[in-house]
Amino acid sequence: MAVNGSRKVFRRPPRLQPGMTIGVIAPASAVRDPNLEAGIEAIRARGYQVETGNGLYNRHGFLAGTDRGRAQDFTDMFARKEIDAVFCARGGYGASRILEHVDWEVVRRNPKPFVGYSDITALHLAMERFTGQITLHGPMVTTLGEGLSAPAEVCFWRMLEKSEPPGAYDSQGADVKTLVSGTAEGRLAGGNMTLLCAAVGTPETPDFRDRIVLLEDIGEPAYRIDRMLVHLLRSGLLHQAAGFVIGTATGWEEEEETPPVIRLEDVWREHFVPLGKPTITGFPFGHIDSPLTLPLGCRASLRADACELTVLEPAVE
Repeated sequence: MAVNGSRKVFRRPPRLQPGMTIGVIAPASAVRDPNLEAGIEAIRARGYQVETGNGLYNRHGFLAGTDRGRAQDFTDMFARKEIDAVFCARGGYGASRILEHVDWEVVRRNPKPFVGYSDITALHLAMERFTGQITLHGPMVTTLGEGLSAPAEVCFWRMLEKSEPPGAYDSQGADVKTLVSGTAEGRLAGGNMTLLCAAVGTPETPDFRDRIVLLEDIGEPAYRIDRMLVHLLRSGLLHQAAGFVIGTATGWEEEEETPPVIRLEDVWREHFVPLGKPTITGFPFGHIDSPLTLPLGCRASLRADACELTVLEPAVE
């Protein structure tokens, strides 16, 4: 990845066109979800061929095969010339276990659109660190199988098929709110908070310098969200950011006392308002129905007062 001073130069993978072939892998948890086959059919309905990884249906304890096996599937999908993009079947847990076994030079030499979220945040971080490629924080194959809203589906395929700036997001009527006023511009970074915290101190430590940082999670009570934010603050990473786009921690209320002793909104306020960086909350991405697709590494602008996020350059070429 070329570097000019402290500014990274990201590479765009080639765009997709119907008729191409998409590889589907399970780099983390084992897949036992009827939505997987429905998602594969949705990809085919768009006009694409589908090739599945050798270990897609494997199980090794709670993982989709051994670490080396999952890493080999990941590497092979990038090495194979007939595969034009790599989609993750699901997240769960285990992506960070394969990082040391992936041949990152093979991946770097074969840029392809790469899509996933949740535990796949570990692979997004590694892709940035070792290949400098733009990747897509977006629906996985099981998510596609559940069905997307019209705006989310348009967003997903536009990111993959159009070599032009996608512009401002349609937030699908979500309850997006301004937490801190202001405007910011920078490359998108971030993802799942649990994985971002776990990466601190590793070779894949997140780079938030002058970035618009995305944050979301699932099934974490407010006190654990608080702990993760304190971790990211004490590491210095959040202070380096240009602004923040916060989704939510889906299902946090289910982990709390009744009534909750503190609201998630209060946690966001206590940590982000003092930073003084433009911040919005409730943006529809991550662990929700019909998540929007966000291109990590692409330059974007954030107008917090208008609750508007705009991607300023294409994710593919």
